[in-house]
Amino acid sequence: MAQSYTVQEGDTLYGIAEQFYGDGDEWEQIYLANQEVIGDNPDLILPGQQLTIPDQ
Repeated sequence: MAQSYTVQEGDTLYGIAEQFYGDGDEWEQIYLANQEVIGDNPDLILPGQQLTIPDQ
């Protein structure tokens, strides 16, 4: 079941992927699931954004 995560100051998709999947290289999975929220630049996530963390 997918989880939800609120972006905190200093977060990166790499770091969030490490936290949830144990592998930062899986960041693209999170990006693709949240592209509407994040926009075209995966390096630009903002505190307060609500992300869906898909099952691996």
